[in-house]
Amino acid sequence: MELRSWAFGLAILAHATLLAAPPTVAQVSASNQLSPTRQAIEWSRDQLSEFDAAVAKLEQDLAKRQADIRARGEAALKDLRAQRDAYQTKVNDAASKVKTWTDAQVSDANKSLDETSTAFQAKLGEYLDTVKADVASRRTVLEAQYETRQKAWQKSMDELRSEAGKLDTKQRADMDARIKALKTQMDDVKARIARLQEASREAWTAVARDYAEAEQRVADTYNSIRKSIVEATKS
Repeated sequence: MELRSWAFGLAILAHATLLAAPPTVAQVSASNQLSPTRQAIEWSRDQLSEFDAAVAKLEQDLAKRQADIRARGEAALKDLRAQRDAYQTKVNDAASKVKTWTDAQVSDANKSLDETSTAFQAKLGEYLDTVKADVASRRTVLEAQYETRQKAWQKSMDELRSEAGKLDTKQRADMDARIKALKTQMDDVKARIARLQEASREAWTAVARDYAEAEQRVADTYNSIRKSIVEATKS
């Protein structure tokens, strides 16, 4: 039962990673946002940075393990690196070709990136189970991914402010207020990650779900503001 609880908690957080990340290639293209191809690839690279942060923490974790666990952990980590490398290859391919792709090709690329991202999160969970990672070890990995996510969020929010500055006075005031509310939501996620760090094994799943829902609210608010800015620039 305990292993299933851990796995469920990780599944919630993996789902949050996919939902709360900034829009990927197809989503951006479909919404006709400013500089869509450049933004889409940049966001994919941000997620790649999250994967790199997780792998780096696991490499540090594995070095501290006993020899018998290290042998099993190294095999699991090798699989995880392979998923990270596969994602990197797809991101690089998209970066070099996306400007000439049709909408259908963009959609296929987005689906492929999502599938590889899901596979990475699954391999991450397999590694943690293989080495029988304790609460502290799991938190360390999640915190490393969150810190990288937070930097990407800040960059995206700065871009929103820059784009809102091009609107007329009334529209800009409205967007500024919404961006301020978005910052409050980001701060709320940071508080929830602290609660995740303090959670016991028994509370892990509930707190993980709470964290995932908070990240989803940030993503929804961000996408809503981005859409409003695009619509305002057309009017």
